Amino acid sequence: MKSLIFLLLTLLLLGACGERLSGRVSPEKLEALDALRRSDPASAVIKLKQQLEVTPRDDGVWTLLGHAYEDVDQDEEAEAAYRKALEINPRRVDAITGMGILSRKNGKYDEAMAHYEKALSLDPSYAHAYSSMTLIAIKQGNDEKALEYAKKGYDLDKTDPVIVANLAVAYHYNRMFELRDKMTGEAKKLGYNKTEALQKIYTGEMTLRD
Repeated sequence: MKSLIFLLLTLLLLGACGERLSGRVSPEKLEALDALRRSDPASAVIKLKQQLEVTPRDDGVWTLLGHAYEDVDQDEEAEAAYRKALEINPRRVDAITGMGILSRKNGKYDEAMAHYEKALSLDPSYAHAYSSMTLIAIKQGNDEKALEYAKKGYDLDKTDPVIVANLAVAYHYNRMFELRDKMTGEAKKLGYNKTEALQKIYTGEMTLRD
């Protein structure tokens, strides 16, 4: 029993040392941190900050911290985290898109689109950029363009609940209600947890227009 405990402690220490030497967490650990961020962003902020004490130059962790801060409406902190990620890795497309989302929330639509277009210039297959562009187009009243962007995002990634939900919203604004309801159901199956907000948009209680 003592030897087993010793072995486990040794493995944990080796893992921590490996992270320090590489400066990065494993893809599996990053995925686990992202899952925590999606379910409990406030707890994720704490865990991600702790992780950055071990791997302070990990642009992936900085990006997730930006997402987590954004989830809890701490936008200044989110921007600082994204900027740190991009200082380390200027090609970090999810950090660039995160900056675009912050610009969109502040009504800076041209600036937001520039961020999304930059992300796509680095990675044309980055579905989240197209999905984010969908919301800008809706806000600007360009519903046909919104649907074009939403379909491109969906064609690239049919498994992300936010991308599927944004396609549902694009169908709604194009008055394609049967497809809207189908995509809403798909988003819910994938774990989308803001279906109440979608229903408010569909009934007119909420709008994405300015």
